[in-house]
Amino acid sequence: MGFAFSLQALPPLFSQIAKDVSFSNSQEGMLMGAYAIPGIFLPLLIAYMANRFDMKAMILAGLLIMIVGVTAFSLAGFFSLLFFCRLIAGVGATVVIVLAPILITMFFDEKNIGLGMGIFNIAVPTGTVLAANLFGYLGGVVGWRGIMWIIAGYLAVVLALVFFALYLPKNEIGNNSSSSGSSSNIGGNLGVWLLAAIWALANLQLLSYMTFGSKLYQSLGISVQSAGFLTSLIMLVSIFLAPIIGIIFDKTGRKKPYLLIGSFISLVSFAFLAKNILPLPLLALGLGIGFTPIPVFVFAYLPQIVKPHQIGMGMGILTVASNLGTTIGPPALGSILDLTAGNFSIAFMGLSLVSLIIILITWLGLKPLKAGQNYL
Repeated sequence: MGFAFSLQALPPLFSQIAKDVSFSNSQEGMLMGAYAIPGIFLPLLIAYMANRFDMKAMILAGLLIMIVGVTAFSLAGFFSLLFFCRLIAGVGATVVIVLAPILITMFFDEKNIGLGMGIFNIAVPTGTVLAANLFGYLGGVVGWRGIMWIIAGYLAVVLALVFFALYLPKNEIGNNSSSSGSSSNIGGNLGVWLLAAIWALANLQLLSYMTFGSKLYQSLGISVQSAGFLTSLIMLVSIFLAPIIGIIFDKTGRKKPYLLIGSFISLVSFAFLAKNILPLPLLALGLGIGFTPIPVFVFAYLPQIVKPHQIGMGMGILTVASNLGTTIGPPALGSILDLTAGNFSIAFMGLSLVSLIIILITWLGLKPLKAGQNYL
């Protein structure tokens, strides 16, 4: 949630920040994108270090860097410094977002990991929804700089909880060098790259929709407030449905069918949105139901296709994939809209095609790793 708060704090505050620091629309996008840039280059290094150093110390360092970046952002008075502070906060956030899911794999075995990942994956949607709905209002009371201090304070509380309450199993605190060396073999693991492709495409699709969904709904005659609510349903549904999906994964022992069903629902919902078929609230709800299984599946399925000592590097690859999708998706969809004179039908049929690609990768490519097997 700290990751989501610090990432999503800016959109509802941009109008207030602009009163103190002048910047263009493209520079607004740069401030958002700056947070994701470290997530493209650092995750594999972080995953490698996690096999050699104390993971708890690394998480504490990541949280501390986030606090420094957010606090410095609150004190900045010109654009270039704001951009630099977002980069700094993004470095810390990358450390946290790579290592946090590994904690779930430590404390939940394969039979229960679905529930653990389900609960874990409500954090970002919850933080995103809270930021979108509260920070703009609170910013009018305490100012945008005050919001940054609130986020820094929240992160400080998390840091204290990690320091005093997180106890890692002794055999998980800094794996030996032979394990970290063998983790390099993950590059030949086709399953990891297929899973990364699914995660990159899912984030490309999600961020594109979150960026332009509201404009689509407004173009169909929906008010600004209602359009924002319909767009946020894709995250709101995840808050309630993700733990249920995790429990279903654990109880049935099956994961792929639910991802395939969810992706098919997304495919139909995007296609129907493109053609304005069926009531818009139903389609927005369908997108939330369709997207929810994807993050739970991705993080719960990783331990099934890699060996235990490769999980850290696998999480690093998934983080790179997520940030690539986040960075590429919105500009790509925006370019389609520019080239087609704002034709949302073509653009959203493209998002529907993304769901089809996810279905094909999942159905034809992904298989769990059996004992003693190399995924090649």
